[in-house]
Amino acid sequence: MQNKPKNENALYLVGLFAWLIPGAGHWLLGEKNRGAIICVAICTTFLFGIMLGTIDVIDPQQHKAWFCAQVLCGIPTIITTIVAQKLTDITSSGLFGRSRDIGQVYIGVAGLLNLLCILDALYRTHLSTSADRP
Repeated sequence: MQNKPKNENALYLVGLFAWLIPGAGHWLLGEKNRGAIICVAICTTFLFGIMLGTIDVIDPQQHKAWFCAQVLCGIPTIITTIVAQKLTDITSSGLFGRSRDIGQVYIGVAGLLNLLCILDALYRTHLSTSADRP
């Protein structure tokens, strides 16, 4: 019975870190190469979205559905949202059209890719903790 809280804590810890920092869940599991590849892939996709559509692409008030997908990137989205809200008066460029849409899609896809990586890290944690049980 003592293994159950430890296993649940491991799942929560890996899930939280995998959400906050892309690739950190795999890094905690000892799969450092896989974690680094995930981090580079998701952060690069996120940055391309910002470059294509500017920082205004992440908008929780006007684009709630996109924000739900984008927030799955974790800390990069949270920081960008805070910065964008502070800069809205300064940078209200009114960017519309295809580049804004493509930027939203890129960041949304980065978040959804991170969701898949979170689920993979949780599954690998579950497999490793269930193999430890007698």
